[in-house]
Amino acid sequence: MLLRIEHSPVTELNRTVALRYVLGPESALAEVERLAPALGSYHLWHAVRAELLRAQGRQMEAQCAESRALELTRNPAEQSLLRRRLNRQC
Repeated sequence: MLLRIEHSPVTELNRTVALRYVLGPESALAEVERLAPALGSYHLWHAVRAELLRAQGRQMEAQCAESRALELTRNPAEQSLLRRRLNRQC
């Protein structure tokens, strides 16, 4: 419904989070990857991608995506969360 009201790459990214629970992480990751040209420099794109990779057991790729998200954000609360996720993986 939100895509009809405000269609944007960020709205599509939000939809992929819901898709994970309906169709599984593989389908959601395919949608996330499709958004790379529009959102590749957006930290939350990398954070969502990391979670989907992690859900598939692709730990090294998830860690790289999480690291990239950390590099891209300047928000201290988001940095703290991303650091905790990275430390949890090690």
